[in-house]
Amino acid sequence: MIDERARRAWLVRATYGIMSIGITLEYLMSDAIVRHRTPVHLEASWAREFSEAIEVPANVNTITLSGVGALPANLDANPHTVSYFGDLKTQTKSVLDQIQRILEGKGYTLGDVITVQALFVAEPGKNGVPDYGGFSNVYAEYFGSAAQPHLPTRTRAQVVGLVEPGWLVEVTVKASKVVKV
Repeated sequence: MIDERARRAWLVRATYGIMSIGITLEYLMSDAIVRHRTPVHLEASWAREFSEAIEVPANVNTITLSGVGALPANLDANPHTVSYFGDLKTQTKSVLDQIQRILEGKGYTLGDVITVQALFVAEPGKNGVPDYGGFSNVYAEYFGSAAQPHLPTRTRAQVVGLVEPGWLVEVTVKASKVVKV
């Protein structure tokens, strides 16, 4: 004979499972990409630069770009140096412009970007810390602006080095768009 506590636990699990199925079916029937803003209780300005989470329904096309680094900004400088590629702001603009061109060439826009992963190294002579503020200033021109209000999820991480010694930033993105049937 099943004791009462076991029966109640089973009922709770069964009820929760039915509720979960309902939520899942409702979500699967949706055709919109849902962006969840970062909660307002996080008051720091950096918390307004990305979405806390993004839900992508089943009926989407998705593209993931490999890491993109800066193009040379100063051809007179020694190759493989920061002077050759520019400071972090210059490199960030180069990277985001390239990402925009690649996405547009594949039928996507920056507004379709759902995930950004940015890897940084510290600029020589800057106390071992990347210029996150400089990155954020340029980033805000591409994401969360009046012209392009969508905010992707984002991860920023400092690494020891990137494959190109003169790069200060390398960015990978994933973009999704709803398939029109």
